[in-house]
Amino acid sequence: MKDYSLNYEDSKTFILNYKIEDNQIIVNLACKKECIIPYSLVNEKELLKLMKEQVLDSKAFKSKQEKRFSASWKYAIWSGVMLVFNAVMLATGSSSLPIAHGLCAGCFVFDATYRVYSMIDSKKKIKDVNKNIMFLNNEELLNRKVKSNQNILSNTNTKIKELVASTPEDAQVFSLNTIDKIKYEDLKTIIENIKRDEQFGFEYSSTEEEKPIVLTKKKNN
Repeated sequence: MKDYSLNYEDSKTFILNYKIEDNQIIVNLACKKECIIPYSLVNEKELLKLMKEQVLDSKAFKSKQEKRFSASWKYAIWSGVMLVFNAVMLATGSSSLPIAHGLCAGCFVFDATYRVYSMIDSKKKIKDVNKNIMFLNNEELLNRKVKSNQNILSNTNTKIKELVASTPEDAQVFSLNTIDKIKYEDLKTIIENIKRDEQFGFEYSSTEEEKPIVLTKKKNN
């Protein structure tokens, strides 16, 4: 997941993701440091529990990013207007201080660029929070359905199908650690496929060889 910590102190214990190597769990923290612990199923479950708590406690972070997005949008508009004003002054030759207007125009270009970057960054972080919340609300359903019916992966990224295919039968396919590899749109598509499948009520586990029903048009005499 992305970094939801509100300050550097929080980032020291905020878990981004982890990987398992040589019977150890290497945990990547938001402060750009690693924490290594012995591997055990208990330790991995505890990590996932902590990551879940991070998502559930992300309300303040999400609110902060929404405010950042809104403020950046307003400042970007202001910088854009001032940039146009200074550019017009320079282009028409009506400026009594062309050097000053040129410098101002450069500053507003920089500011507008920074504001747009801030908007994009905040939007990505908000989307990541929403994706992880959506996952937690459907975690059990996703892991149960993906193994019994891989048709629910239709219209999704090839990497997701590879992830499912490479996951051992006795292992959970999706977790807060692996969901990082899945885009918001793909996760939403999978959930929609599952709900549509449940609504139709089709059977996928049958091993009987059944002949398809053939509809024929009755000929007029």
